[in-house]
Amino acid sequence: MRDNSALTLSALMAAARQATGLDDFGPNHFLEPLEVLTASMRDEAQLNERGLAAHTARLENALANRLRRVDLMRRVPAIAEEQVDVAVVIVGLPRTGSTMLQRLLGASPKATATYWWETIYPLPRTQPASDAERTQDIDARQADADRLAKDLVASSAGFEAIHPMNAFAHDEELALIEQSFMSTIPESMLHVPSYGEYLMGADQSAAYLELIDWLKILQWQDPSRLGQKWVLKAPHHLTAVQTVLDVFPQAVLAMTHRRVEHVMGSWYSMVASLTGGNTDTDFSREQAANWTRRLHGGLEGMFAARSDAEDRFVDVHYKALLSDPLGAATRTFEAARIPVDAADEAAWRAWLDANRRDNRPSHKYDVADFGISADSLKQQFAFYSDRFDRVEP
Repeated sequence: MRDNSALTLSALMAAARQATGLDDFGPNHFLEPLEVLTASMRDEAQLNERGLAAHTARLENALANRLRRVDLMRRVPAIAEEQVDVAVVIVGLPRTGSTMLQRLLGASPKATATYWWETIYPLPRTQPASDAERTQDIDARQADADRLAKDLVASSAGFEAIHPMNAFAHDEELALIEQSFMSTIPESMLHVPSYGEYLMGADQSAAYLELIDWLKILQWQDPSRLGQKWVLKAPHHLTAVQTVLDVFPQAVLAMTHRRVEHVMGSWYSMVASLTGGNTDTDFSREQAANWTRRLHGGLEGMFAARSDAEDRFVDVHYKALLSDPLGAATRTFEAARIPVDAADEAAWRAWLDANRRDNRPSHKYDVADFGISADSLKQQFAFYSDRFDRVEP
């Protein structure tokens, strides 16, 4: 392992200041979660040289983005006046079809969602003085993101079979929430159980309010989004359902469902693939056990929040999404009070025709490979599966 002395708040913040020439990080609510995260990375993750370099750079970049975001919104006060209309927030266990649902809904001319490339490079790198310079800046960020996406697939064994990676496709906005250091991303790539425990009990309101600022920045950069409904999606939202309900009071929550043993096997496999490149220790079983606890707790929190807001939820089941995607999209739009017309249906059909799985390898997994039995999962998650009796039989 490399010396991890750079994984301290002072060192990371100094590096971000040096990289940007800026000094104002905005409100300091991010300091506590960052302190917990860096301690967990130093003490628990057992990072190898590649992992330490990559994740130190990730944290420095996130801090640099905080500096740049605060500076941009100070220089361009019109950004704060952008009206962001979040109509749908897709929430649920991972590996339940949420990516497909977001990309399908986002194909509608009435809707928009974050693109992967802009969640990674969300801010202008220059102060463009003309449309040509603005286009050049966007082209450069897109090219860098495309290279990064291809590197991620190449460095994580089997990742292409697990998640359809495309820098120019709609994808979850979690990388923006991560800028507040309140995110399940570190847990999916590193063995950081202490940070996960902290996150489950933390108030994430400030992070979600900052997400609104990020969406305003993206909309300001792309005026074609004005008037479109935002479709958000991240399994992370399961850790903060009440906060999502409060911060986006007009949104409907689309909850995706799938058989728990299928969810868990697929998720354990994905996490093992992502974690494996960052440490020389096999944490696959520890990660599986950790995520079993985390997702169980997330569902319990969801039930508590949903009990007082049942009318704001629409359920989308994995098999139904695959067998009748237009029906699932229509039901979600109708729940969000978005009228569906021929243009929506045509756009959805076009997306489905262009995004078949034919050329992507199949994803194979077995929960037993991670020291977990399917029967034990069924018992632990019966409180969830028994309620949603239309979950894939």
